[in-house]
Amino acid sequence: MTRMTTTMVAMAMLMAAGCNSGDGGDTEGASGTEAPTTGTATTAGETSTGGTSTGETSTGETPTSTGETPTTGGAAALTPADLVGSFKSPGCESYPNGMGGDNYLTRDFTLTETTWHLDLVLYGDAGCTAKLFTSVIDGPYTLLGASATVAGATEGDFGFGTIVWTAHMANMADTFTMAGCGAAPWEVEVPQDVTATGCIGVAHSIAQCPTDHDVVSLAGDDLYFGQRITDMCSEAGRPAALGPFPVVRA
Repeated sequence: MTRMTTTMVAMAMLMAAGCNSGDGGDTEGASGTEAPTTGTATTAGETSTGGTSTGETSTGETPTSTGETPTTGGAAALTPADLVGSFKSPGCESYPNGMGGDNYLTRDFTLTETTWHLDLVLYGDAGCTAKLFTSVIDGPYTLLGASATVAGATEGDFGFGTIVWTAHMANMADTFTMAGCGAAPWEVEVPQDVTATGCIGVAHSIAQCPTDHDVVSLAGDDLYFGQRITDMCSEAGRPAALGPFPVVRA
């Protein structure tokens, strides 16, 4: 239980700075009082090269981020039509947890011209094989125009309609029950809606945070969201940089 609780606290530090459960993912966060840096994030498994995924598996060495903020030039503001489709993590994403370790996750987005859907899975291992919990988020979104802060990015407001979590381990279920997440005691592999209650500081209640204020940028087939190191529940927390990893058009 101690190990699981430490993992959950670390995940909260990564993602509670934003409003949703991740990069959101990033987590990315996405989504603590002290958010970890994302400058040394790494990706295992398949990696993206420029606009599209290579489709090749890792040679065993985990590639590392250069630490530089991704840039997409002075591209025109995106339209909702540009975002229609499915975008997935090209591999297992690794982010520093602020406690000397790493969090491992994958993100899977589906966007229409008016709605967004995210499947965020947190894992207990660097290979993303041992699932801890899944967060599924659905809601509307609106693009607001070109960002005056982030070159080549477009501001977007991503609303929360429903947030549903599933615990994949007994210790996760126990943690969620003790934290008062949802409306009933938790069971392994039984989804539960946490929209109204939030959960462990990673997912906020919709009353506290109805909207994630973000930025997005598209470079070929690579979709970037904002760096999740601020309180994105407020307009003032809209990211001033892109996150280190894209999700890639499927």
